[in-house]
Amino acid sequence: MLRLVLRLHELVGEGTLAQLRKILQLLAIASAVIIAAARPSTWRRTVRTALARNVVSSGVEAIGVIAVLGTALGLLLVLQYQLWIGAIIQTRWLGSVWIAVIVRELGPLVVNLVVIARSGSSMAAELALVHVSGEDRVVEGQGLDLMTYLVFPRALGLLIAVWCLALIFVAVSFFSVYIGGQWIDTKTGTLWDFTRDTLGALSPADFASLFFKSTVPALLTGCICCAEGLGAGDTTADVPRASRIAVQRSVVALFTVSALISVVAYL
Repeated sequence: MLRLVLRLHELVGEGTLAQLRKILQLLAIASAVIIAAARPSTWRRTVRTALARNVVSSGVEAIGVIAVLGTALGLLLVLQYQLWIGAIIQTRWLGSVWIAVIVRELGPLVVNLVVIARSGSSMAAELALVHVSGEDRVVEGQGLDLMTYLVFPRALGLLIAVWCLALIFVAVSFFSVYIGGQWIDTKTGTLWDFTRDTLGALSPADFASLFFKSTVPALLTGCICCAEGLGAGDTTADVPRASRIAVQRSVVALFTVSALISVVAYL
């Protein structure tokens, strides 16, 4: 019995240490990306080209999906507000509900989830193929830094794309809420009145929450996908597994970081 208990403690300890090592590795990669972004010497033409390509693939090409989701969620918010709350409290609170639901929580979450599904999995698979084909070893053999040429443009490009998409999502949902409110006659007033009341309800904590919930998980997603891709096995059969694990860990990191930021910002 004692041996079984000791073995159980050993397994728990090994698992905990393994997770701590992964977290420290992730934080080290994220720190390296931030430091590289602040160093002009890393912004060479090939890096700038890769960065622009990743911003386009992760951000620009996802604008249509984000616009549709923002419109749909805005309309759903208005309908639920009118159904459950509008008959009880004043309709001028619609802007405050939009801030609490979209700006603080759903906006960054939805955008990050879309980018993880669209770009995170493909990024991990792409780098896994780079590793399987030996291209990463060729890059190292030429004296080039993998962090600068492979990880940095992808992680930073994901961060920029998610932040811009989050702003688009918030803007589209705002107009969707107003138009939906006018459609079902929630007496939101003119667009100017609704905008003034809503922006007046925004606090610095809301702006900070939107920024950090958009950028920090995106940076971690880029780092996770790059690390899983470059750390994949040596056969093509390991590519789907690396992509799957990258998506799972990115989603866990997204919800964990979002919860921590909410606790810090609003408690």
